[in-house]
Amino acid sequence: MEIKHDIIIFMIDKNDFSKIGIGTWGIGGFMEDNNSNENNEKQIDSLIYSLNKGINYVETVYMYAQGKTVDLLSKSLKKSKVDREKVFITLSIYEQDASTIEEVENRINNFMKTFETNYIDNIQFPMSFVNKLGIETIKKLIDRLINEGKIRFTSLTNSNLEFLKKYYQAFGNKLFAHENVFDFEIRENEKLGIIEYAKQNNILNVIFQPLRRNRTASRNWPLLVELSEKYGKTQNQIILNWIVSKGFLPLVKSSTVKHIDENLASFDFQIEQDDLDRLNNFEIPNYTSPKIDWFENGDGIKICQLPNVFDEICPKN
Repeated sequence: MEIKHDIIIFMIDKNDFSKIGIGTWGIGGFMEDNNSNENNEKQIDSLIYSLNKGINYVETVYMYAQGKTVDLLSKSLKKSKVDREKVFITLSIYEQDASTIEEVENRINNFMKTFETNYIDNIQFPMSFVNKLGIETIKKLIDRLINEGKIRFTSLTNSNLEFLKKYYQAFGNKLFAHENVFDFEIRENEKLGIIEYAKQNNILNVIFQPLRRNRTASRNWPLLVELSEKYGKTQNQIILNWIVSKGFLPLVKSSTVKHIDENLASFDFQIEQDDLDRLNNFEIPNYTSPKIDWFENGDGIKICQLPNVFDEICPKN
């Protein structure tokens, strides 16, 4: 809640979130601007549709499409029928976006200017970037921006357990979420106690690539095939329903009305507890977790890359 000129403004909070959030990887391009006006208009239309259907959590990053993603998201929100205060916006800032704390603040100010807003709900950093700049340096900036009303919360992404504990000690209830990898196949964050620590401390588990960009369904794991047939739902709908049942917020990116509606229909049925238990207890036969390169020094696999390299680590029989 915010008070402006004696008018009470109610800003969205986690209790008001939609079942799924909007991920923005691929909007306007990937790491490069796709320079396609036709595709950009298509992406704007899908974002407007998603927002008007009540999907009210969105995360974006400046480095996506060389800043085009942020621009298209801003245009979509302005063209939609949705008030700014009814959408929770997370801006993630990576080392590719800013190299100093001054550049971080410049990114935040530029983002607010682009969106024509006076606040951002949540500023999120990868653990490796916070480790480089230092928690105290980050804390000094975030505390000041919170006090100034420019941001509401801060979050981490791709953190190990030790660092998540340090960040929580620094920010307490202003640590909003930990965005991490979790899906039907990849459960390292759960096995290492990272997800449980977040749950115990009211830190929202936000999940990116929950469907591994449809690659999980392409594997046709027998359990998913069985449950898909039993409930008359797609494998992706089974996965999303299961992830949400755990109290997590999965981020999905869809560029067609058909896929957006399919994702939203993932929650119009209930999976029986016995089947949820089977999903929770599923383990991939003969799978060994790879060494995780938490601090991105080249020794192991970066946790954020596990969804992309899983099929190489665990090839189809």
